[in-house]
Amino acid sequence: MNSTLRFLLPAFAGLICIGAILTAGCVMGPSGNTTVPSPSVTVTMVPGQGQQNGPSVTMLRDMASLDKAYIPVLALTSQNNSAASRKAMDTLLPAWTTFQARYTGHVPADPLWNTDLETVNMTIRRANIRINEGNLSGAHTELEQVRLTMLDLRTRNHITYFIDNLTLFHDPMERIYLAAYNRPLGEVNVPLIAATLPEAEARWRNVSGGNISADLFDFNQSKVDQIQLLINNESAAIENLKNAIRSGDNSTIANASVAIRGPFSQLFSAYGTFPS
Repeated sequence: MNSTLRFLLPAFAGLICIGAILTAGCVMGPSGNTTVPSPSVTVTMVPGQGQQNGPSVTMLRDMASLDKAYIPVLALTSQNNSAASRKAMDTLLPAWTTFQARYTGHVPADPLWNTDLETVNMTIRRANIRINEGNLSGAHTELEQVRLTMLDLRTRNHITYFIDNLTLFHDPMERIYLAAYNRPLGEVNVPLIAATLPEAEARWRNVSGGNISADLFDFNQSKVDQIQLLINNESAAIENLKNAIRSGDNSTIANASVAIRGPFSQLFSAYGTFPS
């Protein structure tokens, strides 16, 4: 599936509900509709540690370059596309190796910095093995953990980054989606949807009102317009769900709940550079 980019020197107000458990699901690419359960992570903040004066532009650009390689393989492994997943992973592996080598030891005040980088390294290596085995579902589950670990690393070190806002929104969005997707009308969990929507709205405001980091991702005006359109589409989908809940009609609520996922998945994937 920015997030976030909430940027450069502002405080980390965009990351709300720090300490909440984030349960990630599937991020889709340009096509596909597969949902793959994935691991969870607790986002922690350690006072007094990390990049108190803000990260360097160079590091943020390197993080953006890494995500441009990471997002395609995350998306493609959810679509059961072995050839494209293999090609995307072949791009991610050297990008990650370069990033880890450059930034290992970069924040000595954070005792978990190097540990998190090595966790990501081992996770990507396991995902690569799963792709070689033809187990794309397993690879996708591994890869979901990458963005959660990087979210934790950046949160702990006060690094504001647009993609993290998207990751934080993903959790309540996915809970709403799964409460309705592929369920008989009588089994749609309307109370859960209604209870989760305020959290989703609050997290979405950090996306829709944030800096999309066009500079870091080298977006031209056409790409910026595309990103803004996708943000507007997701905002409209959330508003439609609010209206559906007010209506009290379960069928309308179910349809609106499922509909909030598509624009978000397209938005997240728009930050990746997919193999041709």
